[in-house]
Amino acid sequence: MKSILHPCLRIAAALGWSAVAWLAVNAAAYAADLAPGSELGPSELQVTGSNGQVARIAQDGERNQALIRQQGAQHSGQVTQNGSGNEASADQAGIADQFVLSQAGSGNRIALTQTGNGNQAAVDQVGAGHLAAIDQLGNANSVNVRQNPGSPDLLLRQQGNGLATTVIQY
Repeated sequence: MKSILHPCLRIAAALGWSAVAWLAVNAAAYAADLAPGSELGPSELQVTGSNGQVARIAQDGERNQALIRQQGAQHSGQVTQNGSGNEASADQAGIADQFVLSQAGSGNRIALTQTGNGNQAAVDQVGAGHLAAIDQLGNANSVNVRQNPGSPDLLLRQQGNGLATTVIQY
């Protein structure tokens, strides 16, 4: 696996920003000028911040995009993308929010917002053309989502404290 460090991450660190990562990573974007297709193989990026934040992106395929923004402390987030044309974005604000986003297929989209403390989210998309938009507002909320081939779009909002939601779509 190849590791890359986006130039914006170096700038953010030099400016002393509290966010662990501003990641806009396209697995083959930086080498696309040199190599067509997915000749470079899988890409992986992990950034650890001074306030205990961890952001990890792993991609295998073409034209996948991931964005992780973290403000606060002790957040952790992971995006795994296999396939082509997948998009994932996650925003964390507060303390100790966690997520794992997984996409296998093509044209899948995930948008996650966690605002508060101790929220957890796991989203798994398998197939093509799925949309999951999830907002967690509050503390100690948890959501687990699985979208299988043929699933409809999902719009989910948790507002409050200690809420738990599981969604399995076929």
